[in-house]
Amino acid sequence: MKRPPPLVLLLLLAAAVLIVGLALAPRFRRAPTLSGYIEGEPLYLAAPVAGSVRSVFVVRGAQVTAGQPLFVVDPQQLQAQRDQAAAELAAARAQAQDARKGQRPVELAIQDANIAAAEAEARDAAVQYRRVQELARAGVNSQAQLDDARK
Repeated sequence: MKRPPPLVLLLLLAAAVLIVGLALAPRFRRAPTLSGYIEGEPLYLAAPVAGSVRSVFVVRGAQVTAGQPLFVVDPQQLQAQRDQAAAELAAARAQAQDARKGQRPVELAIQDANIAAAEAEARDAAVQYRRVQELARAGVNSQAQLDDARK
């Protein structure tokens, strides 16, 4: 048997080393990306009061520390709300003081007229009930009409 030339053996050996190297190389390299999940909780920052933002001190994605100012809400709107609440409080106090003074004579006359009208309606209803009651005893009106008059 004839021996192959050393160049052929050398080429076969180089090819085998190359194939084994290519097969094992990905195992020794670092993966460019990792697969998996990242969990996080979104944090939405907001002012405790409504208003226009006057200035912002941070940008999106920046790291902040506890107590660091992030933005400033325009204080003019808050001052206007405070002034409005103070005016409403003063109006409520004036209304309460007016109620403590007592009612005006015109309001008292209206209430007296309403009471007189209610008494007149009560007297009319009593007369109507007696009339229906007498007619029901005589058999002219039914028991249902008597029940309606009683209401």
